[in-house]
Amino acid sequence: MRLVMKFGGVSVADGAKFRKVGSIVQRYVSRGDQVAVVTSAMHSVTNTLTDAATQASRKKRDYVKKAADDLAERHRKAAEDSIEDKEIRARTLESLSATCEDLKNVLLGIAHIGELTPRSRDYVLGFGERLSAPLLASVLEDLGLKARAFTGGEVGIVTDDDYGSAQPLMNVTTLQVRQALEPLMEDGVTPVISGFIAQTQEGIQTTMGRGGSDFTASIVGASIRCDEVWVWKDVDGLMTANPKLVKNAKFIDSISFAEAMELAHFGAEVIHPKALECAARYQLPFRVKSIADPDRQGSSIVSEAKVKDGDVVKAITNINDVDLITVSGASMVGTPRLPAKVLQILTDEAIDVLMISQSSSEESITLAIPKEGGSKAQNALELSLLGSKQVREVSMEAGLSIVAVVGAGMRGTPGVAARVFTTMAREGINIRAIAQGSSELNISFIIKRKDTERAVQALHDDFKLGG
Repeated sequence: MRLVMKFGGVSVADGAKFRKVGSIVQRYVSRGDQVAVVTSAMHSVTNTLTDAATQASRKKRDYVKKAADDLAERHRKAAEDSIEDKEIRARTLESLSATCEDLKNVLLGIAHIGELTPRSRDYVLGFGERLSAPLLASVLEDLGLKARAFTGGEVGIVTDDDYGSAQPLMNVTTLQVRQALEPLMEDGVTPVISGFIAQTQEGIQTTMGRGGSDFTASIVGASIRCDEVWVWKDVDGLMTANPKLVKNAKFIDSISFAEAMELAHFGAEVIHPKALECAARYQLPFRVKSIADPDRQGSSIVSEAKVKDGDVVKAITNINDVDLITVSGASMVGTPRLPAKVLQILTDEAIDVLMISQSSSEESITLAIPKEGGSKAQNALELSLLGSKQVREVSMEAGLSIVAVVGAGMRGTPGVAARVFTTMAREGINIRAIAQGSSELNISFIIKRKDTERAVQALHDDFKLGG
């Protein structure tokens, strides 16, 4: 088989885990599979780099020096704990040290002028992957494999220049990645590719935003026409609900791309929706595998999952810490451009909208916003809209959650919404807003955060997802 294996930050959190990842890759290569590896930065490193870049822009030189030194020490220890061959280890330590010195110089340069541009921020944030990919390649070499490390840009992933959320130019990217990787893989080399980072056509480094490593795996898989993309996690696979909330949550063996994207959007942070969208476009099967139990088949994500008789709902998911913004005014009735203006204001402020609901009277629009963007969203909308004749008030309610009921079996099945809301009524849980997509794949609603666990458990039991 030709496989793309993606390992997240938790999977490469320290030297022992690098060695574990290396052993998994070695196992499949030794049985004759061609494997391309995509790796994230070590756990929490990207957050450290984000903080360091911010402090550098504030001219905090001592802070950034310590941050760079701490990252150098962490990667040094990981290399020493995961690489046994002295020559390979010495070469790897030298490379890691040079990269960390480069990072320190970049941060000090930002601190010197006190300015952090989107372009320089992307350059700083890419250092996590630029450190982890060579380290993992060295571990594979230590285990007897032929391996080479690459950045996303080096293998041909080309994006636009929307720094922080760059989009790949897929036509040129798939061609370049195929030309770069297929000859190597045919020659028995295992490429180790840094996720998250790519480059513009001018060779300037970009990042592809949150979930960028998953996206990289999809892009590489589509380019080399692999049989499957395997995303390795510290969980068994996709579940019918968050097991921290629902003790009898069950493993999902197969799910469609459409269902998985709904789950990902509404809080099931196993694979990023952008990666799933890319995989669906190229008919690229995904599989979520467990680092702890590599022999387990994991959850497969395919174009069309079979819907069993009576299998109406596939899973219940939730997003906590949501603010509800309501834009209201009697003069909004018959003003079709106002909803577009509201969304444009939030887009300009880079505020994510999780859910939208509009009253049938057209007198109000309700938007669910992540907690960290709630106040900013309210302020932006008030400044732009309250001076107009259409809008009377922009109000905000905090301390809420979104609960989503997801399943392909809901299509054309009458009474699902009634069943959901009857369950909530029986539990005495008040619903603040409701939305249902035209695809009929999900019903989502907003409730008080304190009621979330009770709501998810009740729905999970009602639809008999726990068996």
